[in-house]
Amino acid sequence: MVKNDDGTSARGYQLATVRTLLDRAGLLSQVALSPIPVHDVALWRPLLEQAPVWRAGDLRREDRGLLDGATLSHMQRQRQVEVITPLKATM
Repeated sequence: MVKNDDGTSARGYQLATVRTLLDRAGLLSQVALSPIPVHDVALWRPLLEQAPVWRAGDLRREDRGLLDGATLSHMQRQRQVEVITPLKATM
């Protein structure tokens, strides 16, 4: 359970999924679940750094706010997975 800034309480979970794209569909290939207070990067880091689903030469499209520099470098240098992050309209 988490206390919000306005004093209300919230409960729930965060879900992180890795989807493998097929010809016309996506297949869930990795899943992680955590309580609300866990930061997104902490939830995703084990999936990105250790999940067996990533192979050298894979391409990952990622939201800018989800990856930190260390994880991005690990994906590209150690796992040899290319990561694409979209640009902002103001860049």
